[in-house]
Amino acid sequence: MKVVRKDVMIVLLVIFAAVLLGISGCKKSIPEGSKAGQVFGASVDLCTKCGQIKGSDLCCKPNQTICSGCSLAKGSPGCCKIPKDAQTVALCTKCGQIKGTELCCKLNQATCSKCGLVKSSPGCCKISQKKKKNRDPCKQKCYGE
Repeated sequence: MKVVRKDVMIVLLVIFAAVLLGISGCKKSIPEGSKAGQVFGASVDLCTKCGQIKGSDLCCKPNQTICSGCSLAKGSPGCCKIPKDAQTVALCTKCGQIKGTELCCKLNQATCSKCGLVKSSPGCCKISQKKKKNRDPCKQKCYGE
């Protein structure tokens, strides 16, 4: 009889814990200033002098073609997208848009089939490639995948 009571108590405690988690939730906090439901990715810094990815081989490289509209390197991720008075600019690695703008991580944007980022975003085909499928190491070893 004591075993049955013990089992009932365990089941009741599990149900109580599930109800508590359901009420309070175990969700992550939403970043300040973001819209509900949005999830922001990491970022890649852009150089505000040339518009290229900071630290890349093209960053501040001499003899690059200069854009007449923005005075940054023509075709760079920041070309015609960085405000002239910006001190720092970063691209979101989740969507490819300039981090913190209205377009950053906006839902239902068309994505590029090559890189997986938002089509025509500053980072499209410049900062990310589609992630390869994670393969099971056991299958690789056993089946030669």
